[in-house]
Amino acid sequence: MGLLSTGHPLSWKASQPYIREVKRKGIRQFIHVYRATRNREDDCLRWGDEVEYTVLHVDKSRHKISLSLRAPEILEELQKQEHLQPEGSSVEVLWRPEYANWMVEGTPGVPYRCFAGDLELVEQNMMLRRLEIFSVLEKNEIVLSITAFPLLGVGNFTTPVQPVLGRASLSLYVPDAAINPHPRFPTLTRNIRHRRGKKVDIRRPVYYDEKTDKEFPVLPQCLAHQNGCNEGTNNHHSSTPIGDSEIEEEDMIDLEQLAKESTPDIYMDCMAFGMGCCCLQVTLQAKDMDESRYLYDQLAVFAPIMLAMTAATPVIKGYLLDTDSRWDIICGAVDDRTSEEMLNGPKKSRYDSIDLFVSSRKEMIPERYNDVEALLDEESYHTLLENGVDDRLAKHIAHLFIRDPLVIYEETVHAQDEHSTEHFENIQSTNWNTVRLKPPSLELNAGWRTEFRPMEVQFTDFENAAFAVFTVLVSRVIIAFDLNFYIPISLVDRNMKAAQCRDAVQQQKFYFRRNVFADNSHIPDRFKCACGRTHKPRFSSSVQECCLSVCSSCSDCEPMTIDQIINGKSIDELHSDHNFAFPGLISLIRGYLDALELPPESALKIGNYLDFISAKAKGELLTTASWIRKFVHNHEAYRHDSVITELICYDLLKAIHDITTGKRIEHELLGNFYQGKGECNEVSAEMLQEMRTKVEKGPTLLASKDIFQRLHNLASLSDDALVEMESRVSSNTN
Repeated sequence: MGLLSTGHPLSWKASQPYIREVKRKGIRQFIHVYRATRNREDDCLRWGDEVEYTVLHVDKSRHKISLSLRAPEILEELQKQEHLQPEGSSVEVLWRPEYANWMVEGTPGVPYRCFAGDLELVEQNMMLRRLEIFSVLEKNEIVLSITAFPLLGVGNFTTPVQPVLGRASLSLYVPDAAINPHPRFPTLTRNIRHRRGKKVDIRRPVYYDEKTDKEFPVLPQCLAHQNGCNEGTNNHHSSTPIGDSEIEEEDMIDLEQLAKESTPDIYMDCMAFGMGCCCLQVTLQAKDMDESRYLYDQLAVFAPIMLAMTAATPVIKGYLLDTDSRWDIICGAVDDRTSEEMLNGPKKSRYDSIDLFVSSRKEMIPERYNDVEALLDEESYHTLLENGVDDRLAKHIAHLFIRDPLVIYEETVHAQDEHSTEHFENIQSTNWNTVRLKPPSLELNAGWRTEFRPMEVQFTDFENAAFAVFTVLVSRVIIAFDLNFYIPISLVDRNMKAAQCRDAVQQQKFYFRRNVFADNSHIPDRFKCACGRTHKPRFSSSVQECCLSVCSSCSDCEPMTIDQIINGKSIDELHSDHNFAFPGLISLIRGYLDALELPPESALKIGNYLDFISAKAKGELLTTASWIRKFVHNHEAYRHDSVITELICYDLLKAIHDITTGKRIEHELLGNFYQGKGECNEVSAEMLQEMRTKVEKGPTLLASKDIFQRLHNLASLSDDALVEMESRVSSNTN
């Protein structure tokens, strides 16, 4: 999660004299990188994914699952192999910390390449990640790729139980012990609250069922009695802030007043409710700055579509929500705006969709598409222009710099090193948008990159691989066919709201461009792929018809269903004066892949991913959120009151665990695209090494079906088998 510097972070009050200095240095650092890399060309496609995992503690005797706070210990074990490697070598998987102590993040050890064969490695590498985590878990722990823990903030939801009302968050519901101990994380939590002048205030609409309450008390029951949550809490009306800083007004908590308050919404009061959610991300290196900026714009339009398709958060804080996505929860969780800024701008949280398209290509018409107000840090903007940065990029950076740096380290505040990007990344990394434009790293030799950030994580490696591969293929057809997705930013914002609605795939429409070809008169007859070869695309007749039906106003956009955007729509489906058909993104991807003439096995595997995405878009398969919602409604303990009890949570997570391991087949969720059967009877350190070797060798040495099967069923091991595996792995690596 962003920049993890070391040192002593300043309190918000102590940071005040240095904010302008950090901004100025950050702008100078960006200018240095820009000058060094603006003419950098012909970088090959390199890309990678990030999957965030949740570690859980299982108490079978009590039918209770809680969040395990052992992520820092687990991470230390997972990173041992990386730390033992000689300088310049690599490992198959990289592990990184995340905000909460129940989260770990895994990425491929080296980026995937531009070859179609690398797309086959994604699911394999994700399997290896899950296997590595399982190898270091304790007896009663499991790991799942879920977006949000259903009982986050409800009672004693962590293991071990920890007191609430901590000094960083002052949360009534979530203990500070749940925050990663790296200084960046509690400081972010505290400084967002102090800059804002009060705690964050997250409100999400409850799903109203037959017996749902109309009001919900703000104060949890354990604090209402002022005797703590079982094993103790800070039983006082105020909390001492972190470090030696003075008590601020916003640090005062009046429990007696809060006991009188209630809300019609689900109220959440700290950063952990948002940043404790898990997601799936993809980062793509472009050939140059121009391509990366164009891809940034196009993927920003595409982001709401993928948010809706991957929606996986219909429950949080013990209630069914009337929304399906985490997005606005996180927006509120890190919203540091003051009351005055809420009224006068910025109009959005620093976690939200973008406000400005940034490409300098002719297709981007700023007066048409950049149609929302975007404040600029005027000093930064003029400095950028004076140093040769073009207007659109200068506005993009200056808009990021309207935000204050939230974590300033005492050791680096006065550093003058222009070759570092720490001050720039301080602000860049705390602008959490649907997409992020990442300048080259001068140290790691990485080029201009675009990070795609909206997707919610799915239960299985198959699903996460399918969505990651689909995202990459969409980026490839954007570049290969010079596609143009531009619509006004205001409509992108409307799409983001629609994407979070309950069952958005089936119930909502999304504004999308009716003709996505940059040249409106015809579709491309050839393209150059990332590997440098020229190919002739093979489009279906329906794609050809789409271009033949172009009308005079084809540059306009109109509301479409996700099925139509992904799978296409015919002329007859349009209820408008213009008979225009839309090809569908999958048709364009298939034309692209057909031109590459993939080997049969590769075509089959990638085709299976595309068929799965297509079925999701059609509504033939449930979204993860819809599946969770249906599970809750059908549970025998559900009382039609929107409440998620401990038993419902236990059975839900157990079912997800069984889906992940292949013990439970859910055709409504996965169709026939993913199935795993049988028990795992053989687990050893040799198996772990075998999988690492196969991942390292690449697509020419794919893991056998047997290995895949055993990986998918690993979590179904008995407790004794898990203990045995842990000892074997330990003995093999020592």
